[in-house]
Amino acid sequence: MADLRFCAHFPFSGEARSWAREQKLQLDAAALASGEARLRAALSSGELKLEATSLDSEHKQAILSYAASRLILAAWGNRWAERRMAVAESKRAHDYLRTSEDGRAQYAEKLAASLGLDFSPAPVLAADSASNSSSEPAFSIPFWQYLRFCPRDVHYKLVNAKLDKGLVRVSAHQRLRILEEAVRRRLEEPLPPMPDPPDEYKPVIARLTDLLPRENLAPIKIDTKDFPPCINKLITDLRASINVPHLGRVALAVYLIKAGLPDEQICALFASAPDYNADTTRYQVEYARKKGYSMASCSTMDSWGLCIAVCRCGSPVFYREEKHGRNARESMKHTVHGMAPAEKGEEISDPHAEKKSSS
Repeated sequence: MADLRFCAHFPFSGEARSWAREQKLQLDAAALASGEARLRAALSSGELKLEATSLDSEHKQAILSYAASRLILAAWGNRWAERRMAVAESKRAHDYLRTSEDGRAQYAEKLAASLGLDFSPAPVLAADSASNSSSEPAFSIPFWQYLRFCPRDVHYKLVNAKLDKGLVRVSAHQRLRILEEAVRRRLEEPLPPMPDPPDEYKPVIARLTDLLPRENLAPIKIDTKDFPPCINKLITDLRASINVPHLGRVALAVYLIKAGLPDEQICALFASAPDYNADTTRYQVEYARKKGYSMASCSTMDSWGLCIAVCRCGSPVFYREEKHGRNARESMKHTVHGMAPAEKGEEISDPHAEKKSSS
């Protein structure tokens, strides 16, 4: 028999899906309205609040609400909405596991099994006993699962983890974060398209469309071909509503500030992030400008997992200068080694002229 409490808090689990199929639940007008309300809450704030549920009827309603929201998303086909919902649902699952005392450990184990994650209790280390830090349980997870689902954060890099015989040791907090990431990744997978949705879905989608961010990004002053690969990758990910890690957002904001973009343009770019919050984004961009942060070096970007090419420019802010200087040097080298000399009255352009005029 299905655990309805578990299914209500983790409606994306295999147990919840099996129960819904067995019950042959019908999505009536009330369920559709509940699904719309769930979507509206997540799309507006990026969060889904935990609700106290104890009755089976409340648990069933929560499962129906989730199922209806997924059908609406499938009919809508909006990737930003799908990814924003994935973030909200995964955070909600994390919050429940973090704050719920009733069956928390058991539910974390069930959720991990549903996601195909092999956590096991880790042995107590001598260092833990000496520092009295063994009160918090530790777990082990195969390194390939860790690499796939750990947050894209410098603190989770494998070089900073404890690895022994193919197993990575993680704290209870880290286990919950890995579970959150695994939930988000699963829910971010594209939904099967619904080319001919029922008529009752159409007004719901029209109302939800009003919640989409209005990105009015003015033309960037510096041509993006002069942006370094790492910055272009961050911009591409944001515009595709792919979740960019915190350090990536900081690096991008600082770079765009150095490039001369105003705050409103920078904030408009971040509006495509699935966990976008207008007030938080505006505050962080204004704070970065006020503090006058320096751009991270290439080595720092590499340590953050953001470097994707070998540019040899030292820092992303020097990429344009290095690129044009390199092209100019190549041009001069070919001219000196046998290319047609300048005709009378024609001047060979100064390879540094563009650099001077742009400075």
